[in-house]
Amino acid sequence: MNNNYYVSKTEPVRNGDGTNVYFTFSYPNSGSRLDGNVKLTNKEYIEALENGTDDDMYSGLYKAIKAKIVEINTTDTATTTATTKEA
Repeated sequence: MNNNYYVSKTEPVRNGDGTNVYFTFSYPNSGSRLDGNVKLTNKEYIEALENGTDDDMYSGLYKAIKAKIVEINTTDTATTTATTKEA
């Protein structure tokens, strides 16, 4: 699925606490696409670049984007509680 990502732009966050990574993800079966961006900390961004390969220097960045999207969209169910009131 890494070949479905395209990094279109990276830029430092204005306050200097990270890097915005703009990407396009193309869905393999439908041809639809998703344009978005994620904010990586400076450490996450540097580590992602270091994890690239000779064949695809952005492969580490693609993995970091996917991980950040999952992190953003995952609810921590351990802290979610439901209370019921008996009548």
